[in-house]
Amino acid sequence: MPEARSNRRVRFTRSALREALIDLILEKPLVSITVKDICARADINRSTFYLHFKDVTDILRTTEDEIFEHMHEHAPMHERECRDLQEIKGFFIDFLEQIRSNPRIMKVIQVLCSEQGDPYFVRKLQTMTYEAFLDGWDMHMMPEMSEQRKLLVFSYIISGMVSMLSTWATRAQDTPTEQVVSLLMGLMWHGLDCFAASDPKSAFPTE
Repeated sequence: MPEARSNRRVRFTRSALREALIDLILEKPLVSITVKDICARADINRSTFYLHFKDVTDILRTTEDEIFEHMHEHAPMHERECRDLQEIKGFFIDFLEQIRSNPRIMKVIQVLCSEQGDPYFVRKLQTMTYEAFLDGWDMHMMPEMSEQRKLLVFSYIISGMVSMLSTWATRAQDTPTEQVVSLLMGLMWHGLDCFAASDPKSAFPTE
C-alpha cells in the first residue's frame, strides 16, 4: 500500500508543521516566527516544508481555513434554523460544547485570539458568527430597524461575542457553557440592565 503510506506521511508532516506553528505562537509574536523556527520545532527540514507550504502565511491560513471548515460542518445551525430565542440559546450552547469537545480547535482559538495571534482569524470568526446568526437576530431583535442601524448594532454585538468566546477559551474554560450563554444573551437583549435582576452573589443573569 505505497500510496496509503504516502498519504499518511503527508498528513503527518502537515500536521506536525501546523502544530509547531501553533506552539510557537504561544511563545512569541506571530510576526517574529520564521520557516526556520517552524521546521526546527517540528524537526522537519526546510525543503520538506516547501513541498507543502509556500511560507508562514500560507501554513497559517491553511490552519485557520481547516478550523473554520470544521466549525461550519459541525455547527448545529448547519442543519436547522433558529425560530425563537430558546432555539438561538440552544444553538449557542451546542456551538460552545462542540468547540470544547475538540481540544485542537480550542487550542487554535486560544492561540490565534491571543495578543500574539492573528487579527485576520478574529475578523473571519466575526464574519462567520455574523452570517450564522443574521436571520435569527433580524427576525427577533430588530425587524423594523433600518439596514444601516442594524449594521451598527451587529458590529457591536459580534465584537463582544467573539471577545467573550476568546476570553472563555483562554481564561475562563471552567465556566459551564450554559452560564456563558445565559450571560451573553442577557447582555445582548438587555445590556447591563440584565444584572439588576440577578442574584447579587452570582456573576450571571437569571434566566
